[in-house]
Amino acid sequence: MRKIMLVVLLLMALTVSATAQEIPQALYNARTTIEAPLYEVPDKQAAPFGSLRNGVTVEVLEVLPDWLLVRANDRQGYIRRKNVNHNEVSIVDRNATPHYAAVPCAYLGWVSGTAHVMDSPSADGKELIALHDGARVALIGIENGWAKLVFKRQYGYIDTRQLGELEMINATLAGPNPEGPIAAYTSFYLTTQSEINIGRIKNLQVSCDKFESLEIAPGGTFDFNRDLGPYRPSNGYFPAIVLVGGKSVVGYGGGTCQVSSTLYNVVLQMPGLEVVHRRAHGPGGISYLPLGADAAVGTKTQNFIFRNNYPFPVRIDGTVQDGALTLAVYQVRTRSGI
Repeated sequence: MRKIMLVVLLLMALTVSATAQEIPQALYNARTTIEAPLYEVPDKQAAPFGSLRNGVTVEVLEVLPDWLLVRANDRQGYIRRKNVNHNEVSIVDRNATPHYAAVPCAYLGWVSGTAHVMDSPSADGKELIALHDGARVALIGIENGWAKLVFKRQYGYIDTRQLGELEMINATLAGPNPEGPIAAYTSFYLTTQSEINIGRIKNLQVSCDKFESLEIAPGGTFDFNRDLGPYRPSNGYFPAIVLVGGKSVVGYGGGTCQVSSTLYNVVLQMPGLEVVHRRAHGPGGISYLPLGADAAVGTKTQNFIFRNNYPFPVRIDGTVQDGALTLAVYQVRTRSGI
């Protein structure tokens, strides 16, 4: 009889264990700010199967560029990122989970010839943008011959045969590539050849060029307005579209907010860099990055500042090509290699 009971208890324990393993663990806690339609799949064209009321606390199980997989009131499904207050998202386990909105990237890749960024890991997908020889992109990972990245508010995919070089990102500082970047991120910009947009692209490059003379010492801070400003012709900047009071006007330094916002996404991946000050562009964010992942600069209140808490200096490296702005942060090594 005891043997039978032991077998039954063992089977029950295995069943409970298997069930527990199937329940996804929460990464973050968030709160809805408006009534949020609930979807079975992350597709705006699909019909929602229900909704979550305004003010409901949800467990965030997965973060996609425009969607969150959430659990609330024994229901699980996808809601849009715009439906939660992204400034109040809390981390469940800080030791195991990156900052909310962070997209950990595993590789830097360089294009060989021409690379087509597709909306799905398939040659039959829709092309989002074409990159050309030498263009550099930060990649989330590689699966089945396709490299994955974030393209604005969706995922993009590159056939790895169109990449001539891959470099591993040394996020843990103890990986096989000690000379590699600690973190990197790519955002995408328009490449139209109007005079105003050409000025914007030039400003992206001007900002990246200014990074070359900067090192952030241990305990030191990087202040975007201080270190890359002032945004005027005498400092190398060109006229382009800037946001003033929520309106688009022509001003010098337009495009620098994309540089600061891209850098913010790099910093979010790095536990040794502490965000001291950051201000979003507004509730809707900016279209070239996922919602809640931008950092405005250009005024006393709009600035991006972080502190280097690593025991070594760091430097920022940037490239601008074919619509891809890629920033990476590296450890500055001394002659002894430390």
